[in-house]
Amino acid sequence: MERVSADMEGETWPRRALALAREQIGLTALLLIALAGLGISIYLTIVHYNSKVALVCTTGGVVNCQSVTSSAWSVIPGTTIPITIPGMLWFVGLGALAGVGLWAAARGEDGPPRLRLYTLLWAAPGLLFVLYLVYAEIVLVQRICEWCTAVHLLTLAAFLIALTRWQRRDEPVAPRRAAAPAPIAEQRMPARPVGPALSRRARRTLGQRGPGAH
Repeated sequence: MERVSADMEGETWPRRALALAREQIGLTALLLIALAGLGISIYLTIVHYNSKVALVCTTGGVVNCQSVTSSAWSVIPGTTIPITIPGMLWFVGLGALAGVGLWAAARGEDGPPRLRLYTLLWAAPGLLFVLYLVYAEIVLVQRICEWCTAVHLLTLAAFLIALTRWQRRDEPVAPRRAAAPAPIAEQRMPARPVGPALSRRARRTLGQRGPGAH
């Protein structure tokens, strides 16, 4: 038998994706965080290597992105590699973990049994690194970067979501769908056999009335 298409079932792919996002709020949030953080990291990396690309942010006062992104703490110690590159890789890994969970949920499965633990273990080092960067900004550079702060908040949100999901690890990732109700025809009570009963009742009534009774 040919598989019925989504359109024929009255459910398109956008509707399925929206329903999945509503059912899996945590995984969807992690995926969106990964995409947003990856975009910011790519932008800051381009700014680092291409001087023709302007850094759009505040440059005066305490909030000064230029001072932060050009400081000695904006690169991996001992190298000239900007810390945005490890950040890119971290967000890619976070998005991959969220994608695995969403793919399993879309198939009605719970996914890898330790996926929540792996996500938390991935998010924890990211948060620790963010704490180090916040210390470098406030104490060492004494300036704050708007873009960096956005990345820090995204990382903190990812950690909190991963921690909450791990605490609820006994709950299934994919909600169990209730069995479809039986067709209406099957829910109706079976009709009583009236044919023979009515025949006996009719004969008994006729017998009581006797022949000739009208």
